[in-house]
Amino acid sequence: MGNSLKKKHLHGAWLASALLWGSAHSAWALDLSGLKANEVAVYVQNMDTGRTVLEHRADAAMNPASTMKLLTAWYSLNRLSPDYRIRTYWHSKAKIENGVLQGDLVWRGSGDPTLDHNALQEMMQQLQAAGVKHIQGQLVLDKSLWQGVPTADAFHDDSDAAFTVDPDTHMLDYHVVWLQFTNQEQERWKMFPPLAGINVDDSQLRWNTQSSCGQLKNRVQSQWLGSTILLKGSINAACTDQTMYSKGVVGDEFVYRAFTGLWQNMGGTGADGFRVSTTPIAAGRILAKHQSEPVAKVVETMNKYSNNVIARSLVLLADTGNHIQAEQALQQLQQQMNADGVNDGQLVLENGSGLSRRERVSARMMGNLLNKAYHSPYREAFWNSLPIAGVDGTLRKRFKPLTGRLYLKTGTLDNVHALAGYGVDDAGQTVSIVVIVNGPDTPQTLTQMDNLVTKIMAMQH
Repeated sequence: MGNSLKKKHLHGAWLASALLWGSAHSAWALDLSGLKANEVAVYVQNMDTGRTVLEHRADAAMNPASTMKLLTAWYSLNRLSPDYRIRTYWHSKAKIENGVLQGDLVWRGSGDPTLDHNALQEMMQQLQAAGVKHIQGQLVLDKSLWQGVPTADAFHDDSDAAFTVDPDTHMLDYHVVWLQFTNQEQERWKMFPPLAGINVDDSQLRWNTQSSCGQLKNRVQSQWLGSTILLKGSINAACTDQTMYSKGVVGDEFVYRAFTGLWQNMGGTGADGFRVSTTPIAAGRILAKHQSEPVAKVVETMNKYSNNVIARSLVLLADTGNHIQAEQALQQLQQQMNADGVNDGQLVLENGSGLSRRERVSARMMGNLLNKAYHSPYREAFWNSLPIAGVDGTLRKRFKPLTGRLYLKTGTLDNVHALAGYGVDDAGQTVSIVVIVNGPDTPQTLTQMDNLVTKIMAMQH
């Protein structure tokens, strides 16, 4: 897709208004590879000179899809710093006697969006090293950190998708379970994390003799029926060790079932039941703790793989303190953009992830943000978070002829496609590139956009 610049007209569609290239006294007519001129916005700026080298509808308000995560990345790096780590801990005022915690175990929710079952197991090892084998009380979820989360409305068709999971003070494995097919009689399916009281029923799976499996998620469908995950479809020996995710119980119930399942697997007992506190619980003795990777790495995971849960969580985490409200956190993000001189008046925020039908930016504003980040102390962390063309993340299979020259955040929603980031020319100079398309999807839209970016890069001589 977009492998070379070809000097040709596609459907005779040249820009009606010139796309400015070079100085104000020269203009190049650049065809848009079939994209409609009134559906695309373009902004390109030289990072070394500050000169705007190319623009088209740069001030139009556009839905940016997941390129909105670049604002959240910048906000997080500024407010928290690249080295900041999110800390989760368990504490209790109860005594420990003969291996028994004689009271409740409190889990202080940190909002860490990257917390997973491996981290939980490490914390349980700490708990056992502190002498706890049996929890006589309940698991108490201290959820006082946040009192509201940003919304992601109008995505009801995707309500079962992992990317629509809401942020949570007690995020764990994105509140989805991963099922691994083992093809073993005693345990045909492994569940990560193991959810206490949840069983897998694969009696309606058909066995076939095909030599390949493909993606397991395309062969097997899951349906939650109370405490049972019912699997339907077909499977074969080639599917062994492959995984798929399934979303059923979420929120506090998911967290409690995962905690209990892991605790029991490690030989622990107790914690019969859980309760939630929305007011802070005075800290007792800290029995286990975990810290996330540095925020720079969290931001990298967010941008490389366009993770909505991380983005929506970082918006809240960057507004430090207790009882954070979504509206308050979003106001802080907007104030950051205002203070940095980035916001040109077109910014509309809903949750900071791009998982929105309402969020808006202009191509020029996105370009201003890229320029601000490039000339900041956080340039390395910001740059390193971007997918590399032909190498990793959401650009792994795109722009392979431009590997090492394009570093772009992608964005995709129904009727929305976007790219924003940096390109490096043959002379080693850097330009920011923003291309946003808002218009009815066609089978060619993505290819056309990639061709346009390829042409922009070909003009960098």
